[in-house]
Parts: sequence; C-alpha cells; structure tokens
Amino acid sequence: MLTATKLGGRHAIIARLISLSVLLAVLALTVIAQRPKPRMERLGDGFLIDVLPPDRIPAIDKPRFVPAAAAQAFMRDDEPVLGVFDGKVAKAYSLWLLDGHEIVNDSTPGYGAIAVTW
Repeated sequence: MLTATKLGGRHAIIARLISLSVLLAVLALTVIAQRPKPRMERLGDGFLIDVLPPDRIPAIDKPRFVPAAAAQAFMRDDEPVLGVFDGKVAKAYSLWLLDGHEIVNDSTPGYGAIAVTW
C-alpha cells in the first residue's frame, strides 16, 4: 500500500485529500446513523411530524437586558417583542430571538420567577 510519505509532491497532496475525504464521509455517516428518526403520526387529514427530540432547543436561563435607548443600537424599530410589566419593571423579549430558543427563564420583582414562552 502506498502512503503519503512514500509519494512525492502532488501525489502526496492528492493522497492526503483522499484520506481526509474518506474520514469526513465516515464521520458524516456516523452522525447520520446516530440521529433519531422523526416520529410521524396521523392527525386528521394530515400528519404530525416531530423533527426534533425533546430538549434540543436550549432555553435562555440568564437573560441580559439593556435600557430601551441602548437597545436601539441593535434592535430594529419594527422588531416584534413580547412584553412583561409587573407594575414595577417592564421587560421586552425579542420574538426573533425567541424563535431560536422558545423559552426564557426569568424573574421580576412583582411576579418572582416567570417563564416567557413563544
């Protein structure tokens, strides 16, 4: 068997690229084989398909907030938010951010622990 060390120049590079390609293919197949299959069940005239296993979307457990004036630097004027006001503190949670997390575990002085879900 020829190895990259026995070959010279361009052939050694090609041999290394082929070895790397084979390794990447094996890794990809391993990841695909370990992925759970989506669950599908009949729902009326259609199907309900679970594509993510439970707990695959991480919650935000320690949200950080900035004053509204500072948020103008990175939030758009038309950005939708979910708001919470407990009579003392007002907080806004970006729905665009919640699209990727779905849950924020937070607290307010008036309510104590809250879960903001989307």
